Amino acid sequence: MRTEVSGGGQTARPPHLRTVGPPGASVRPTARVRPVVPVRLEPRLGGFEPSDPYVRRFWVAAIGSSAVAELLRLVRAGEKGEGVRLPRTLPILLRVGLVKAETSGLVVFDHIPVVPVEMRWRFPPSLGAEHSRWITP
Repeated sequence: MRTEVSGGGQTARPPHLRTVGPPGASVRPTARVRPVVPVRLEPRLGGFEPSDPYVRRFWVAAIGSSAVAELLRLVRAGEKGEGVRLPRTLPILLRVGLVKAETSGLVVFDHIPVVPVEMRWRFPPSLGAEHSRWITP
């Protein structure tokens, strides 16, 4: 049995108009170079330090490990005053209010808030109980 693509061995995928490779090369849109955006750190009252175990334990359960990793990368870049490649998980971070977009770039905060009640439904019961114990004084 042969597993050859019809068309003389060429790719079956049509070329994309906005390519980053040599002219005529077929490049997927996900292969494009993401732009660098400046990041600014802003103070926030209340919440947890980005290095606090709360952030990785509960925010990962709420929005996913990739989004939390991008958030921590943005916070680190904001502390250093550097720019970063546009995060792939930016829509999630914007929707939950962990990042703000401005015309000059992205704004992150020096403290991460408690996971909102409307997002805690994602927690399994044991994690929900642990979260309640964690935030109750």
